[in-house]
Amino acid sequence: MTARERLIQEIEQVPDSLAEEVLNFLLFIKNRQQRSLIPNTEVQDLPGISILARMGGVPQHLLSVGNLSEQTQDE
Repeated sequence: MTARERLIQEIEQVPDSLAEEVLNFLLFIKNRQQRSLIPNTEVQDLPGISILARMGGVPQHLLSVGNLSEQTQDE
């Protein structure tokens, strides 16, 4: 069984909340890998991209708590 098949099998057995966390982690890793393919890119070279976006975004379940959003006050 491949790692992909095993991952799919495990995901099918967990609650949706845990599957969402796994998805967020996977997207974070993919984002980090894509950034590593861009040599010598500094944070300053990425204007307009928030730190949260660079980290893969904010998990949606966190946005539903309180009055939080991905937008800053001045946007």
